Amino acid sequence: MWSWFLARLGGIFNRIASVIIFLVLLVAVFSVIGIFTQPKLPGDMVLTLDMREGLPDARPNNPFADQGRVASVIDAVTALAKAETDDRVKGLYMRVGGGGISGAQAQEMRAALKSFKAKGKFVIAHAQAFYSAGMGDYFLASAADEIWLQPVSGMNTTGVATTSAFLRSMLDKIQAKPEFAQRYEYKNAANMFMEKDFTAAHREASYRLIESIFETATAGIAGDRKKTRDEVVALINTAPYLTQEAIDKKLIDKQGYDDEAEDAAVAKAGGKAELKTLTEYFKIAGSPWKGFGRPTIAFIQGEGGINDGKSEGGGFGGESSIGGDTVAKAFRDATEDDEVKAILFRVNSPGGSALASDQILQAIRKAQKAGKKVVVSMGDVAASGGYYVSLSADKIFAHEATITGSIGVLSGKIVTAGSWSLIGVDLKSLAVGNNALMESATQPFTPEQWAIFNKGIDQIYVDFTAKVAEGRKMDVAKVREIAKGRVWTGADAKQRGLVDEFGGFRAALEATKALAGIPADAEINLKSMPEAKSPFDEIAEAFGTSAEVVRTVAVLGKVLENESVAQFFGAVADENKVQGPQLRMPTQKTR
Repeated sequence: MWSWFLARLGGIFNRIASVIIFLVLLVAVFSVIGIFTQPKLPGDMVLTLDMREGLPDARPNNPFADQGRVASVIDAVTALAKAETDDRVKGLYMRVGGGGISGAQAQEMRAALKSFKAKGKFVIAHAQAFYSAGMGDYFLASAADEIWLQPVSGMNTTGVATTSAFLRSMLDKIQAKPEFAQRYEYKNAANMFMEKDFTAAHREASYRLIESIFETATAGIAGDRKKTRDEVVALINTAPYLTQEAIDKKLIDKQGYDDEAEDAAVAKAGGKAELKTLTEYFKIAGSPWKGFGRPTIAFIQGEGGINDGKSEGGGFGGESSIGGDTVAKAFRDATEDDEVKAILFRVNSPGGSALASDQILQAIRKAQKAGKKVVVSMGDVAASGGYYVSLSADKIFAHEATITGSIGVLSGKIVTAGSWSLIGVDLKSLAVGNNALMESATQPFTPEQWAIFNKGIDQIYVDFTAKVAEGRKMDVAKVREIAKGRVWTGADAKQRGLVDEFGGFRAALEATKALAGIPADAEINLKSMPEAKSPFDEIAEAFGTSAEVVRTVAVLGKVLENESVAQFFGAVADENKVQGPQLRMPTQKTR
């Protein structure tokens, strides 16, 4: 009986092994075929881009990601820069309206579209609806030559709003006690635990933030739609509108379904153009900044919260992060690379670990001491720790709607012993050392510990503001006047000397070339550092196995159309733990 069972089991394993070997060989064959059969682009093209869900700033490492979508904002901008000088590309058909675009992301893409149009290309935008989640979608669409809206739909672009959650009442109910120190009154990230409503400072800063974004968006829309800003504000204040109403008010150009707008784009290109996704085009045409043998600029991207250790790639539903070890090493490698003439650092981060932020700043300063110029390009947000890692740059670029500043620090804990006692769990601790339980969630701070704790927070704040003063060449007293943990838009930050220029990735790249002494019309090689790993290498590193094993699992998952493979990796991934003082901006939803 057992021999029969073992024989059957061995046969099953042999068949599984045979299938795996066959699949691996199949992938190898198609890879070899791909080398000799590179796809070609048609003679006339209209590119397509789906922006309904927005895009991450940096490309995630995820082999299960939707391959039909552009991987990141930077990829989209790069592909459009290539396409604008390609005579085969006649125009762009773009879908918008999902509510996933921030003000700064809209500005980044608008700049790319305007440059694209300046080379004689057209842009047609289509929305099934403009939802009420902010101004970003319509702000982006207004840069198009034509805006289409689906019939019997709506334009719900009604302004900008922000929502903050306050948990103090809930914590009181479960007898949890928040104990946080923040420097100073505008450092609002801990308010969600400490308060039941906006403080005066929190309300002031948050309102000015959304007011500034509204000013930027309405000014841009007014210019594109050939109206005054006052006219645009008046129209928004009486929105929403049905499709025909929006056309009558000249906010929308045409009504029609997505296939009709797509056909109109093809007709505008001459009627014989083929549709190609921006992703397909980018994969074949490549980057305009890959001039091998040309002057090299290092490109380092920082996306997500700042944590100690390694960066995370954002695959399998996880969040991208900026690891102090990873980014600092990238700067050291760029410093030691004789081919690198300057460094462009893209920052899209609300901050995080004070220690990791300082580690990155030290690596940047070493690069500058070695003669490498550093330019920062801010994305949607570069606040608190995100601003800390930017402050020493030779030049800082931000969009008017970028969220930045938040020069301050906070730290603390929530004492949960009372919560545990409500469900019959009594926590008892033993300790050797007067302050061994200082960071424990089972004990409140003693007066002596609270004094020590605040001394450390004060030291970090003084150091932060001093470094801002040094990096921005400002008086310390002036820095402390505009700091206090306050968040600013790029528009307000520039007025206060916290950023140098308005502009996105391409503007920052041109400035980097100039600082490196490279002629404006010269070709360059933009070298990503660290070099992107294969998604399979990323997974293998995370799970302590080989890339070949992971690749086989990925192939099996694809062949079997089994989405649980990706879900499995997400379920077993370790969550980052927040440790130590945080240079972090408030968590709030702003659209």
